[in-house]
Amino acid sequence: MTETKPPQDDCYDCRNAGEELDAFVRGELPIEAAGRMQEHLHRCRHCDDVARFEQAFRDRLKRAGTKVECPEALRRKVQDLLARARDDA
Repeated sequence: MTETKPPQDDCYDCRNAGEELDAFVRGELPIEAAGRMQEHLHRCRHCDDVARFEQAFRDRLKRAGTKVECPEALRRKVQDLLARARDDA
């Protein structure tokens, strides 16, 4: 990672990377697009830093979310409302 911006003739620039970064971090980009993103991240320190931050943030959210449990009273209320909504449909 020596460049902070891609070369001018690079058709996959920071704007493209920014638009597809979330899908890349979630692992939802098609293989070809993911390959372009990985190449860009290898060349562009800024976008690589953003991608690493996003991944760390998502990982932290996942870990934090596993420790939270829905109170039983709330669970029953939501299930009750869903059942009523299905009956009304």
